[in-house]
Amino acid sequence: MPRYYFKCSDAGYQCSYEVDGATPEELEPKIKIHAKYAHNMFEVPEDKMSAFKAAIKEKPTS
Repeated sequence: MPRYYFKCSDAGYQCSYEVDGATPEELEPKIKIHAKYAHNMFEVPEDKMSAFKAAIKEKPTS
């Protein structure tokens, strides 16, 4: 079963935040919470959320 991950740096930020989960949808609330507290985005604009979603990738299987 694939896993997915998000690195904030892949969305263009100089940030070491990384998170993974079973589905991309599982990551979205975690990304929003991170954006709120680490990047002062109390409301994540749709264009930023689109960039965050685009940065979610499937983890390669070992």
